[in-house]
Amino acid sequence: MKKIFLDSDVLLDLLLDRAPFSDDIATLIEDSIESNVGLFTSPVSITNINYIISRLENQRTANSKTKKILEIVRIENVGQTVIDRASNSKFKDFEDSVQNYCAAEAKHTTLITRNTKDYKQSELSIFAPKEYLAKMKSG
Repeated sequence: MKKIFLDSDVLLDLLLDRAPFSDDIATLIEDSIESNVGLFTSPVSITNINYIISRLENQRTANSKTKKILEIVRIENVGQTVIDRASNSKFKDFEDSVQNYCAAEAKHTTLITRNTKDYKQSELSIFAPKEYLAKMKSG
């Protein structure tokens, strides 16, 4: 099964319906589900999503949206190795580094984020949702 790792920013785009970005991630998720592609994220994303939505809206909404996203994505593990690699990396942002090494340790090759520039240090294939959709349509 093909696997795609989703960064928290694109999941927030979907859950908060942040135009114009929400359409691309919604299409990517729909296409992935139809194609039997596994969608994954990290526990860091889930906690960040819940926290951000609770601050923007309220805790009840945050919990509801967190449950919805957990119906779509599966969670990879973050352990000592991921944290050690992230803390010793050249990534500028620690959270992005954790996401990257979480995906890498789980054998992902593709990470979807809207902040592709933050992943310049990554050895993974990094795409914005729109870029990934275009790549899939072109073959």
